[in-house]
Amino acid sequence: MSRGEYSKMVGVVDRLPEPKATRAELDSKIGICRDRSPRVILVEVVEDYMIFIAIPGGKSDCDFIVWRYSPKLKPQLKIPTHDDLGKVFLELKKKHEQIDEFLINATIRLLRDRISVNEIIQRYFKDLDDMLKSEIKKFLITLKWIGLQEDVNYPPPRYMGSKMSLSVYALLEIGFSLSELRRVIRYR
Repeated sequence: MSRGEYSKMVGVVDRLPEPKATRAELDSKIGICRDRSPRVILVEVVEDYMIFIAIPGGKSDCDFIVWRYSPKLKPQLKIPTHDDLGKVFLELKKKHEQIDEFLINATIRLLRDRISVNEIIQRYFKDLDDMLKSEIKKFLITLKWIGLQEDVNYPPPRYMGSKMSLSVYALLEIGFSLSELRRVIRYR
């Protein structure tokens, strides 16, 4: 990616497929299983914020890695972690009463109910200013791809997939701190 070599497939996934169908759907649209050649794909853009997925090659049957990039962030290019997104979730909730009240609902609707990010923004945040909506959208598109990654790498019913990601926000919502989460949740 440092050389700017990537393909563009922005909007390839609007609504998350059901957890059990995620691997097959991403393979049919992106070739995450059938084409294990190392490559980077741009899948989301919100202003100067971008989500890329990287197919690492022979790592596993269908694995991919999520990256986020923005010239405004430090570091500019990073693999987002559950800690990173948990911090963003908590910071967003402080920015507006409406976000504080509805961000957990938005997260549940995204990961459990598989509703698109744009529908979620319209449902819960349409009256907010564009800057806040953009910040929420950046959080949600990142979470969407982390959820997809979890469903591919840890598919149900054997594993919890994106349910594990959702548990992070449920626990943050009821008052757990990020350091307490690290003691309670084993990510895998």
